[in-house]
Amino acid sequence: MDLVVEETQEISGKIEPSPSKFHTQFATAAAFLSEGKSVIKSPLRVDDTRVLAHAIKDMGATVKRTEKKWTIWGLEDYQNPSGHAFDAKNSPMCLSLMASLAAFPSYIMIITADEQLRQTPVPNLIESLRQLGVEVHSTKQDDTPPLVVFESNLKGGKVDFGKNMDPFYLPAALLLMPYAEKKVELVLTPNLKGRFLDASVGLMEKGKTGVSVTQRRLRVPPGGFKPLRVTPPLDMFSTLPYVTAAILTSSKLRISKISHAENVSEFVEVLQKMGVELEQTSRSIKIPPDQELNSRKIDLEGYSELLPFLAIMSTTTSGSTRFVNASKARRMKSDRIKATVEGLKKMGVNVTEQEDGLTIEGPTTLKGSTVDGHNDDVIVAALGVAGLNAKGTTMIRNKAEALRRSYPRFVTEFQNLGANMGYESQF
Repeated sequence: MDLVVEETQEISGKIEPSPSKFHTQFATAAAFLSEGKSVIKSPLRVDDTRVLAHAIKDMGATVKRTEKKWTIWGLEDYQNPSGHAFDAKNSPMCLSLMASLAAFPSYIMIITADEQLRQTPVPNLIESLRQLGVEVHSTKQDDTPPLVVFESNLKGGKVDFGKNMDPFYLPAALLLMPYAEKKVELVLTPNLKGRFLDASVGLMEKGKTGVSVTQRRLRVPPGGFKPLRVTPPLDMFSTLPYVTAAILTSSKLRISKISHAENVSEFVEVLQKMGVELEQTSRSIKIPPDQELNSRKIDLEGYSELLPFLAIMSTTTSGSTRFVNASKARRMKSDRIKATVEGLKKMGVNVTEQEDGLTIEGPTTLKGSTVDGHNDDVIVAALGVAGLNAKGTTMIRNKAEALRRSYPRFVTEFQNLGANMGYESQF
């Protein structure tokens, strides 16, 4: 399908954040390893979470899914999986968690992915799992998937992933630590600290793993996960497409239920870095209309995945806005720096690509165009939002259905806000 967007003068209304994708994924993997019944209430039900639920079912878990909860009975027939090859599709997090889960059976297990993800090297994932005792190998010379995992011996002890470890792959290693023969002691270098560590540790605590964290060390004793009963918090960053649209169309927007959300302060900090004015209470955040953003240099260290939306937001600014320290965006579901630059140039934006980011000269009058979504949910969503402020029709090709991986009800939510947006079949 293609995403078709017409210029929209104004949107209005309220939205609420979606449940955390990461919490849903990590809890699903941990539930599989725990002996007994786990319940995940109000999970995020998108393709990137369903693929992991399907995988653990094929690995031997019993999984019952309804709209309101997922119930998982783990480790029942783990030694008799129904297959030995599992597909993470286009989800890097699912790939990493599946690689960890594949370390237990006494079979050779293969973890593969779609074409885009098979072009992404994962040396950090491979090396961190090997330090824990997992026998994992890439099928190629460049550390890209598919990965082959043999029955492994998790010995435990002191591990140090180093200063160049990507924290994105840390959860896969943390998932295994409670199953080592002896206590694991991880050296917490500064690069490992942040939202992936905090969220993983919180779920490990709910699984009664005995995890403890100090300024310099994370320690996990043997014992495994106990069954989980969790409700993923809401993720404030899931509202970024709608906030970007409100700023582009000079509209007002209210985000509700923020008291049930994680990373509220981080979300507010990112918007304030962009110069966005907002009104915050304990229950909601309001984005006033007629924002006037100023050109500036934005450091995206730790937030590379936000680049496409923030870049599009910056097309309303006067002067030069430069985004730096976003090189990780090149190794996501697409090369998001290249894809963003390519799409915005077609829409008339004066944008320059750098190795670690991009620079936009604004303000820009966007023009409708046919652009490539690169089969990447974030690129499809970001260019779709840009189309709301473009003269004429914007068509995003190359699998608009990728939105289903991360953004439930994306088009419906925008239509409810008054946006001129919809799908068009290619056939």
